[in-house]
Amino acid sequence: MTDSSLKAKLQVLRVHLETLQPGLIAVSGGVDSRFLMHVSRLRNLDFQAVHAVGPHQSPLEQDQTRTLLQARNVTPRIVRFDPLGQPEVRSNSRQRCYWCKKALFSNFLELAFTESPRSLLDGTHLDDLAVHRPGQKALQELGVHSPLAQAGLTKADIRQAAAWLGLEAPDQPSRACLLTRFPYDRQVTTADLEAVGRVEDGLSVLGLSRFRFRVTGRERNMLQIHPDESHVLRDQEAYLRDLVVAAGLGPFELAITSRLSGYFDSPAESIAHF
Repeated sequence: MTDSSLKAKLQVLRVHLETLQPGLIAVSGGVDSRFLMHVSRLRNLDFQAVHAVGPHQSPLEQDQTRTLLQARNVTPRIVRFDPLGQPEVRSNSRQRCYWCKKALFSNFLELAFTESPRSLLDGTHLDDLAVHRPGQKALQELGVHSPLAQAGLTKADIRQAAAWLGLEAPDQPSRACLLTRFPYDRQVTTADLEAVGRVEDGLSVLGLSRFRFRVTGRERNMLQIHPDESHVLRDQEAYLRDLVVAAGLGPFELAITSRLSGYFDSPAESIAHF
């Protein structure tokens, strides 16, 4: 991607944002939606952040989101949301993301129209449109705008532009909803989400940022670690075992893999037992 090509995309994004104001931007805490909010602030556009808090995020992840938003003086309107309130989400169906997005963004839309009609925007980018994302259908049905995708911005574009424009943590790894840690059609409870969240927060304490802990439904669960971070695990076997056992999720297998997403669509092979 040349600088001129990326600048052209950013100009298209700015034009889109100017036409969509006033509005709400659904900020998840990831780099994409934070970048969208950041650009709107740089252009002095009329947008406010809205952020959902619920058991689908670990406590540490919620704290990190608050810290990153505060760094840009962004104070979002908070919506308390429990995705397990939706039967299709609680049963972890293959369409869980559709039903979750449908319920969550319906709440956001209600908020957007409480005071006056406003646009509702999200951080979907071009790469998201090329992978399995049932939630995209819900966003389309609700009329949610995705200006990053409309401007042709990819994940790599966003990271590069975020660094140019001074946004904190432009290389922030993606952290999918905790519901993705469970196999399809396996009932999920709040206690399940809390247990996985405790394990993943414990991994973050070690300095790891690219990982997933999967409750496989088999004899052993699965801890996935990106190869670039596997060195952090040296001499940490006892810590990992105690962390997982304390959460009631042991025993587990360790997989060093660069493919952290989509495990339950095509499970990775394990390489070590704990």
